[in-house]
Amino acid sequence: MATGRTASRWTRVYIDGYDLSGVSRTIGPLDSTFDEAEMTSMLDEVKTYLPNHPNLNVGTLNAIFDSTTVLGSVAVANVTGTKRVVSVAKGIRAVPAAGDPIFCGEFMQSAYNIIGEDGVFINIPFAGWAANATHRAYPVAWGKMLHANTAETAVNTADAGVISETGAATAFGGYMVYHVTAAVGAPGTTARIYVQDSVDEDNANYTDLAGCDTGLIDVGTAPVAGVVATTTNVTAVKLYTRWQIELGTATSVTFVLGFMRGIS
Repeated sequence: MATGRTASRWTRVYIDGYDLSGVSRTIGPLDSTFDEAEMTSMLDEVKTYLPNHPNLNVGTLNAIFDSTTVLGSVAVANVTGTKRVVSVAKGIRAVPAAGDPIFCGEFMQSAYNIIGEDGVFINIPFAGWAANATHRAYPVAWGKMLHANTAETAVNTADAGVISETGAATAFGGYMVYHVTAAVGAPGTTARIYVQDSVDEDNANYTDLAGCDTGLIDVGTAPVAGVVATTTNVTAVKLYTRWQIELGTATSVTFVLGFMRGIS
Protein backbone atom coordinates (compact mmCIF):
# COMPACT_ATOMS: atom_id res chain seq x y z
CA MET A 1 0.00 0.00 0.00
CA ALA A 2 1.29 3.43 -0.99
CA THR A 3 0.15 6.82 0.32
CA GLY A 4 -0.57 10.14 -1.35
CA ARG A 5 -2.43 11.16 -4.49
CA THR A 6 -3.78 8.83 -7.13
CA ALA A 7 -5.69 8.71 -10.42
CA SER A 8 -8.94 7.14 -11.58
CA ARG A 9 -7.12 4.49 -13.66
CA TRP A 10 -6.38 2.64 -10.40
CA THR A 11 -10.04 2.32 -9.41
CA ARG A 12 -11.54 -1.18 -9.47
CA VAL A 13 -15.28 -2.01 -9.44
CA TYR A 14 -16.75 -5.26 -8.12
CA ILE A 15 -20.46 -6.09 -8.27
CA ASP A 16 -21.95 -9.34 -6.96
CA GLY A 17 -18.60 -11.11 -7.26
CA TYR A 18 -17.89 -9.86 -10.80
CA ASP A 19 -14.86 -7.72 -11.56
CA LEU A 20 -16.34 -5.11 -13.91
CA SER A 21 -13.19 -2.95 -14.00
CA GLY A 22 -12.46 -4.01 -17.58
CA VAL A 23 -15.71 -2.47 -18.88
CA SER A 24 -16.19 0.33 -16.34
CA ARG A 25 -15.43 3.93 -17.26
CA THR A 26 -16.54 5.94 -14.20
CA ILE A 27 -18.45 5.39 -10.97
CA GLY A 28 -19.67 7.91 -8.42
CA PRO A 29 -20.02 10.07 -6.61
CA LEU A 30 -19.16 7.79 -3.69
CA ASP A 31 -21.48 9.67 -1.39
CA SER A 32 -21.39 9.69 2.41
CA THR A 33 -23.50 12.51 3.82
CA PHE A 34 -25.88 13.03 6.72
CA ASP A 35 -29.25 14.75 6.84
CA GLU A 36 -29.18 17.85 9.04
CA ALA A 37 -31.48 18.11 12.05
CA GLU A 38 -31.74 21.71 13.21
CA MET A 39 -31.31 21.99 17.00
CA THR A 40 -31.31 25.77 17.47
CA SER A 41 -32.58 27.06 20.81
CA MET A 42 -33.62 30.58 21.79
CA LEU A 43 -30.27 31.16 23.47
CA ASP A 44 -28.14 30.10 20.51
CA GLU A 45 -26.45 32.96 18.67
CA VAL A 46 -26.29 30.91 15.46
CA LYS A 47 -28.24 27.98 14.08
CA THR A 48 -26.99 24.60 15.30
CA TYR A 49 -27.40 21.12 13.85
CA LEU A 50 -26.94 17.45 14.62
CA PRO A 51 -26.37 14.73 12.03
CA ASN A 52 -29.52 12.74 11.32
CA HIS A 53 -29.89 9.75 8.97
CA PRO A 54 -26.88 9.04 6.74
CA ASN A 55 -27.10 8.94 2.95
CA LEU A 56 -24.65 6.45 1.45
CA ASN A 57 -24.53 5.66 -2.25
CA VAL A 58 -22.15 4.64 -5.03
CA GLY A 59 -23.80 7.01 -7.49
CA THR A 60 -23.84 5.91 -11.13
CA LEU A 61 -21.74 3.36 -12.96
CA ASN A 62 -20.92 4.27 -16.55
CA ALA A 63 -19.65 1.26 -18.46
CA ILE A 64 -19.07 -0.13 -21.93
CA PHE A 65 -21.94 -2.16 -23.39
CA ASP A 66 -20.53 -5.70 -23.47
CA SER A 67 -22.63 -8.81 -24.11
CA THR A 68 -19.98 -11.34 -23.05
CA THR A 69 -21.86 -14.18 -21.34
CA VAL A 70 -19.95 -14.36 -18.06
CA LEU A 71 -18.24 -11.04 -17.32
CA GLY A 72 -19.97 -8.62 -19.65
CA SER A 73 -21.80 -5.57 -18.35
CA VAL A 74 -25.03 -6.81 -19.94
CA ALA A 75 -24.98 -10.21 -18.25
CA VAL A 76 -24.15 -8.80 -14.83
CA ALA A 77 -26.35 -5.72 -14.51
CA ASN A 78 -29.30 -5.89 -16.91
CA VAL A 79 -31.79 -6.69 -14.11
CA THR A 80 -32.98 -3.56 -12.31
CA GLY A 81 -34.77 -2.91 -9.04
CA THR A 82 -32.52 -5.35 -7.20
CA LYS A 83 -30.01 -5.28 -4.36
CA ARG A 84 -26.36 -5.43 -5.41
CA VAL A 85 -23.22 -6.08 -3.37
CA VAL A 86 -20.85 -3.36 -4.58
CA SER A 87 -17.23 -2.58 -3.74
CA VAL A 88 -15.18 0.25 -5.24
CA ALA A 89 -11.48 0.04 -4.43
CA LYS A 90 -9.13 3.01 -4.82
CA GLY A 91 -5.57 1.97 -5.56
CA ILE A 92 -2.89 4.51 -4.69
CA ARG A 93 -0.92 4.92 -7.94
CA ALA A 94 -1.11 1.13 -8.41
CA VAL A 95 -3.61 -1.71 -8.54
CA PRO A 96 -5.56 -1.72 -5.23
CA ALA A 97 -3.75 -3.59 -2.45
CA ALA A 98 -4.34 -4.44 1.19
CA GLY A 99 -4.69 -1.24 3.19
CA ASP A 100 -6.06 0.88 0.33
CA PRO A 101 -9.42 2.67 0.68
CA ILE A 102 -12.54 0.75 -0.35
CA PHE A 103 -16.20 1.84 -0.49
CA CYS A 104 -18.61 -1.05 0.09
CA GLY A 105 -22.21 -1.95 0.76
CA GLU A 106 -25.49 -3.36 -0.48
CA PHE A 107 -27.08 -0.81 -2.82
CA MET A 108 -30.29 -0.80 -4.84
CA GLN A 109 -29.81 -0.69 -8.61
CA SER A 110 -32.58 1.57 -9.86
CA ALA A 111 -32.15 1.49 -13.66
CA TYR A 112 -30.23 0.14 -16.65
CA ASN A 113 -29.88 2.56 -19.55
CA ILE A 114 -28.21 2.06 -22.93
CA ILE A 115 -26.77 5.26 -24.39
CA GLY A 116 -24.41 6.48 -27.11
CA GLU A 117 -24.40 7.14 -30.85
CA ASP A 118 -20.87 6.02 -31.72
CA GLY A 119 -19.64 3.66 -29.04
CA VAL A 120 -22.46 1.97 -27.10
CA PHE A 121 -22.44 2.40 -23.32
CA ILE A 122 -24.62 1.62 -20.32
CA ASN A 123 -25.60 3.88 -17.46
CA ILE A 124 -26.46 2.19 -14.15
CA PRO A 125 -27.68 4.46 -11.34
CA PHE A 126 -27.94 3.26 -7.75
CA ALA A 127 -30.55 4.53 -5.30
CA GLY A 128 -28.61 4.21 -2.06
CA TRP A 129 -28.50 1.56 0.64
CA ALA A 130 -30.99 -1.26 0.37
CA ALA A 131 -33.66 -1.17 3.09
CA ASN A 132 -32.80 -4.77 3.99
CA ALA A 133 -29.02 -4.26 3.84
CA THR A 134 -27.14 -6.56 6.21
CA HIS A 135 -24.99 -3.64 7.38
CA ARG A 136 -27.78 -1.06 7.93
CA ALA A 137 -26.76 -0.60 11.60
CA TYR A 138 -23.45 0.90 10.46
CA PRO A 139 -23.56 4.42 8.97
CA VAL A 140 -20.25 4.01 7.16
CA ALA A 141 -19.29 2.78 3.70
CA TRP A 142 -15.59 3.67 3.54
CA GLY A 143 -13.19 1.11 4.92
CA LYS A 144 -9.96 -0.66 4.05
CA MET A 145 -9.22 -3.43 1.61
CA LEU A 146 -7.93 -6.49 3.46
CA HIS A 147 -7.40 -8.67 0.39
CA ALA A 148 -6.90 -7.73 -3.26
CA ASN A 149 -8.37 -9.74 -6.13
CA THR A 150 -5.77 -12.51 -6.09
CA ALA A 151 -5.81 -16.28 -5.52
CA GLU A 152 -5.06 -17.97 -2.20
CA THR A 153 -4.16 -21.62 -1.82
CA ALA A 154 -3.40 -21.78 1.92
CA VAL A 155 -4.29 -20.16 5.23
CA ASN A 156 -2.84 -16.77 6.10
CA THR A 157 0.22 -17.14 8.33
CA ALA A 158 2.29 -14.18 7.18
CA ASP A 159 0.10 -11.15 6.43
CA ALA A 160 0.68 -8.50 9.11
CA GLY A 161 -2.71 -6.92 8.41
CA VAL A 162 -3.72 -3.29 8.05
CA ILE A 163 -3.91 -0.65 10.71
CA SER A 164 -7.13 1.07 11.75
CA GLU A 165 -7.90 4.28 9.89
CA THR A 166 -8.34 5.98 13.29
CA GLY A 167 -4.88 4.92 14.45
CA ALA A 168 -6.46 3.07 17.38
CA ALA A 169 -8.74 0.18 18.25
CA THR A 170 -12.48 0.86 17.86
CA ALA A 171 -15.49 -0.22 19.90
CA PHE A 172 -18.41 -0.22 17.48
CA GLY A 173 -18.04 -3.39 15.41
CA GLY A 174 -18.17 -3.31 11.63
CA TYR A 175 -18.90 -5.39 8.58
CA MET A 176 -17.00 -7.28 5.89
CA VAL A 177 -17.82 -7.37 2.18
CA TYR A 178 -16.45 -10.17 0.03
CA HIS A 179 -16.41 -10.98 -3.68
CA VAL A 180 -15.26 -14.43 -4.75
CA THR A 181 -14.40 -13.84 -8.40
CA ALA A 182 -13.07 -17.34 -9.13
CA ALA A 183 -12.31 -20.69 -7.50
CA VAL A 184 -10.89 -24.05 -8.46
CA GLY A 185 -13.57 -26.70 -8.16
CA ALA A 186 -17.04 -27.66 -9.31
CA PRO A 187 -20.27 -26.35 -7.76
CA GLY A 188 -20.39 -27.52 -4.17
CA THR A 189 -16.70 -26.76 -3.59
CA THR A 190 -16.40 -24.92 -0.27
CA ALA A 191 -14.28 -22.33 1.50
CA ARG A 192 -14.62 -20.00 4.46
CA ILE A 193 -13.52 -16.34 4.40
CA TYR A 194 -13.26 -14.34 7.59
CA VAL A 195 -11.60 -11.42 9.39
CA GLN A 196 -9.06 -11.58 12.20
CA ASP A 197 -7.85 -8.76 14.44
CA SER A 198 -4.82 -8.15 16.64
CA VAL A 199 -3.35 -5.59 19.02
CA ASP A 200 -0.18 -5.51 16.92
CA GLU A 201 1.38 -6.94 13.75
CA ASP A 202 2.62 -10.13 15.42
CA ASN A 203 1.05 -13.09 13.60
CA ALA A 204 0.81 -15.00 16.87
CA ASN A 205 -1.63 -12.46 18.31
CA TYR A 206 -4.33 -12.62 15.64
CA THR A 207 -7.71 -14.04 16.68
CA ASP A 208 -11.00 -14.40 14.81
CA LEU A 209 -13.23 -11.32 14.85
CA ALA A 210 -16.58 -12.55 16.13
CA GLY A 211 -19.37 -12.24 13.57
CA CYS A 212 -17.20 -11.45 10.52
CA ASP A 213 -17.20 -14.93 9.06
CA THR A 214 -18.89 -16.39 5.98
CA GLY A 215 -18.85 -19.93 7.33
CA LEU A 216 -18.29 -22.57 4.68
CA ILE A 217 -19.82 -21.28 1.44
CA ASP A 218 -20.08 -22.71 -2.07
CA VAL A 219 -17.27 -21.02 -4.01
CA GLY A 220 -17.57 -23.44 -6.90
CA THR A 221 -20.43 -21.31 -8.24
CA ALA A 222 -18.26 -18.17 -8.33
CA PRO A 223 -18.76 -15.33 -8.89
CA VAL A 224 -20.40 -15.02 -5.46
CA ALA A 225 -20.52 -12.10 -3.02
CA GLY A 226 -21.96 -11.14 0.32
CA VAL A 227 -21.91 -8.97 3.41
CA VAL A 228 -21.36 -10.17 6.97
CA ALA A 229 -21.73 -7.78 9.93
CA THR A 230 -20.53 -8.26 13.48
CA THR A 231 -23.22 -9.51 15.81
CA THR A 232 -23.76 -6.08 17.40
CA ASN A 233 -22.58 -2.56 16.69
CA VAL A 234 -20.65 -2.43 19.99
CA THR A 235 -18.14 -5.21 19.23
CA ALA A 236 -14.57 -4.13 19.96
CA VAL A 237 -12.20 -4.30 16.98
CA LYS A 238 -8.48 -4.28 17.68
CA LEU A 239 -5.93 -2.02 16.03
CA TYR A 240 -5.01 -4.38 13.16
CA THR A 241 -7.27 -6.45 10.91
CA ARG A 242 -6.40 -9.02 8.24
CA TRP A 243 -7.96 -11.60 5.92
CA GLN A 244 -8.14 -15.29 6.68
CA ILE A 245 -9.36 -18.34 4.76
CA GLU A 246 -10.24 -21.97 5.37
CA LEU A 247 -10.18 -23.78 2.06
CA GLY A 248 -12.67 -26.53 2.84
CA THR A 249 -12.80 -28.61 -0.36
CA ALA A 250 -11.46 -25.80 -2.59
CA THR A 251 -7.81 -25.75 -3.59
CA SER A 252 -7.68 -22.12 -4.74
CA VAL A 253 -9.96 -19.13 -4.14
CA THR A 254 -9.64 -15.70 -5.78
CA PHE A 255 -11.42 -13.02 -3.77
CA VAL A 256 -11.69 -9.39 -2.71
CA LEU A 257 -12.29 -8.53 0.95
CA GLY A 258 -13.02 -5.17 2.54
CA PHE A 259 -13.72 -4.30 6.18
CA MET A 260 -15.66 -1.23 7.30
CA ARG A 261 -15.22 -0.27 10.93
CA GLY A 262 -18.19 1.11 12.83
CA ILE A 263 -16.81 4.41 14.08
CA SER A 264 -18.86 6.59 16.43
